[in-house]
Amino acid sequence: MRALRTATLAAFPILFATRTAPAGADEGGDNGPITIRVATPFAPGQILAVTADKFKEILEQKYPGQFQVTVAKSVLNEQAIDPAMQNCDPAQRVADIAVTGGQPLADWAPAYGFVNGPYVLKDFSHFQAVWRSDLGVAAADLIKTNGNVVVLEPVYRGFRQFTSNKPIHGPADFVGLKLRLPAIPDWVAVWSSLGATIVQVPLNSLYDALKSGRAEASEGDLTQITSLKLYQVQTDLTLTSHLVGFGLPLANACFLQNELNEGQRQKVLHAMEDASDFATKTIIADEPSLIAQLQAAGMTVVTPDAASIRAAAKPAIDHLFATEWTVTTWAAVLKLAN
Repeated sequence: MRALRTATLAAFPILFATRTAPAGADEGGDNGPITIRVATPFAPGQILAVTADKFKEILEQKYPGQFQVTVAKSVLNEQAIDPAMQNCDPAQRVADIAVTGGQPLADWAPAYGFVNGPYVLKDFSHFQAVWRSDLGVAAADLIKTNGNVVVLEPVYRGFRQFTSNKPIHGPADFVGLKLRLPAIPDWVAVWSSLGATIVQVPLNSLYDALKSGRAEASEGDLTQITSLKLYQVQTDLTLTSHLVGFGLPLANACFLQNELNEGQRQKVLHAMEDASDFATKTIIADEPSLIAQLQAAGMTVVTPDAASIRAAAKPAIDHLFATEWTVTTWAAVLKLAN
């Protein structure tokens, strides 16, 4: 289930140590437990917020008295939390570890944005194969170089789906649709090519935008839809499964290298690996029940003509590979699928 750690950690070779390291090595700090601040832009109940809570639980329970972890949720938004993680001065950064979505690719490795592109990857196994490949290693290295953050163990968020106040059956239903999207240019390019009118509002304003009619539709993973209670302001859940959702836990590089000793770094990495694995297994098991939960809350579940939507989006995706995602080709990415 879990992916291999990438070469972005090459600057910290000790992080590749195995789990057979002595349990008591480098315990605690000279002045009491090590404080670790974790932040996520997502609301309680969303799977990346669950990941952050699980990391705290694992680290504090497995190493009692050695770590004190605080978790802050709904902090900033996906576009603002990444730059707020960069500073080496702890007082000048939002947290030591952030658990966020695919935005770091758009911010710091845009040529590898295909990993987070609609319809490019088939499923999470395909994501893992890409992330373990030279392409994923290069993407993580760029994120570290440009963002001063180290990517830890990715998390599966489930397929992203659409919510709206009318059913989406095929490409024609996107024409003129006021669709809320985050400020990810690649996503804007794909959905605007189908005729959607893009409305960019922060995640924490999504509910109000849909309630007021500023936006008519949204897309996101199922735990985003449930945690933000979008079923209260949207009538339809369309199962487009257009994107393999994932999260990227990020550690500030200075925190990881300079503020932890060897044993502490190992423990932090192992705890996040276990937390990410727990969250991934949870969402794989829960996706069907989450759909049923939204249906029970009053949403109409729509199965669209997904093949026709994918075909309509293909020219825009091909153009992105030709102009933006130039480090590889779609054909090469598809060959990595299991």
